[in-house]
Amino acid sequence: MWARFHRRDIPVILHYIGLLVIVLAALELVPLATALIFGEWEAAVRYFFSAGLTFAFGMALRITVTGDCSMDKRQAVAITVLIWVVFALLGAVPLALSGHYCSYFDAVFDSISSLTDTGLSLINDLDHMANADDTWRFAMQFIGGQGVVLIALSLGIFTKAGSSLYSAEGRDESIVPNIKSTARFIWRVSGVMVLFGTVILMFICLFLGFKPLDAFFNGLWITIGAYDTGGLAPHALSLMYYHSWPFEIVTMMLMLFGATNFILYAQIGKGFWRQVVKDIEVRTLALWMLGMLALFVLAMMGGNFLTDVSGLVRRGVFTVISAATSTGFTVLSTNQMATLMTSGALFVIAIAMAIGGSSGSTVGGIKAMRIGIIAKSVALKVKAFLLPSSALVRTDYYHINRRKLSPELMMSAMVVSILYVISFVIGSFVGIACGYDGLASAFESISAAANNGLSTGITAVGMPPVLELTYMLQMWLGRLEFLSVLAIITGFIASFKRRRNNPLAPVHRRRAEKAALPQNSDQPAGMR
Repeated sequence: MWARFHRRDIPVILHYIGLLVIVLAALELVPLATALIFGEWEAAVRYFFSAGLTFAFGMALRITVTGDCSMDKRQAVAITVLIWVVFALLGAVPLALSGHYCSYFDAVFDSISSLTDTGLSLINDLDHMANADDTWRFAMQFIGGQGVVLIALSLGIFTKAGSSLYSAEGRDESIVPNIKSTARFIWRVSGVMVLFGTVILMFICLFLGFKPLDAFFNGLWITIGAYDTGGLAPHALSLMYYHSWPFEIVTMMLMLFGATNFILYAQIGKGFWRQVVKDIEVRTLALWMLGMLALFVLAMMGGNFLTDVSGLVRRGVFTVISAATSTGFTVLSTNQMATLMTSGALFVIAIAMAIGGSSGSTVGGIKAMRIGIIAKSVALKVKAFLLPSSALVRTDYYHINRRKLSPELMMSAMVVSILYVISFVIGSFVGIACGYDGLASAFESISAAANNGLSTGITAVGMPPVLELTYMLQMWLGRLEFLSVLAIITGFIASFKRRRNNPLAPVHRRRAEKAALPQNSDQPAGMR
């Protein structure tokens, strides 16, 4: 039996989406303040208008339900899935008015890319974009990296259905028993990391000759892009613009911090260092990165590009870490990625992007935890293959504490991994159908679905609209890890089929609900 949605669910869903939209309107005051600081009056008008429009839209949705209204798990998942789309559509308004996009559709692409921490972009003349617009892109990336509904959870807007909202965004572990406290812990850790990175990168920028205000904002933007593993940069050359190896080292550290499960920070705070080192995610991710780096070096040695030791150490290590943490920062140009890098090295980078970092972090991709679980599952099957059928075979793994590898956990890891692979394949076929090279199409598809942002040049102004839409869907589905979106789609389809097969079913249901209510009910009319 599939979970179905009813007409009475719509006002509740719209009501809570309205609350989150009001939060988005408040967030637009940040780029508005940036515009005023830099004297960008045209941008200030745009963000004042956009904030007002967003606030009015949020209030209109907010009043769809008056009084108290409860929210169940179905509605919570629907809110989480839909709010990413609503945020992307509204967040694209000031960007589309900036003149740096060929169409509103392109601005929506960048808005989704920012929110999902992907980093692919269709901007025209990025180097001359207003500081307010850069701030807005990074602000969306920051809230997207932590999770859109995490803001509401930390403010206590959602209470009863908090756990459903939390898990619907691709998170399945609570750091502390209370979801509200978990959300606030994540924000505290993120705040400390952003402050730490901004100060260090700002001083490096000052040393490089930046003006104090420019140094601060460049440090802030790159820190958010690195820690939230989004890969957005305020310059078209990405990190090549800075020409500084200390800058790149600090950025790599921030990328690794962002790819670490938030629950491990709680363990470190308690002094449980040994448990962290034994963790299956930490070990899997470390082995995976070392393996990818070794394969990348071997693949590059067969070509004529980056053959010297200094180039491999500086650019090779950075590229592998950027790919493995699903960040998307680059110290190589798009032309170098597409034409000078060997096909083997490009393939290694694509595989590194597909896996990503830790679960419960800011990264995209299949995640190291699932790879570790699948590896343990294979070992379990191999171990049991030659043993008698009556033998009891079990395997444990360590994640915070010792846990049993259950069939349900193995199935969950396999299902999500398969869904990612299906998305990679579909995106690759669409790229090939649009006339692009097979390896480049697969690379770009993995980059979009794994929320990475590295590109071989396919994602560019003027790309086919069908491919642009495909990448937007991949970014959205990949960020939510498919299951919550598929659950909502099947729920709506099941609801539609029920109405079509039995047109009188809604009438009978309303009569039954009316008969079940007391005659002097104080329940709001919108909830009956």
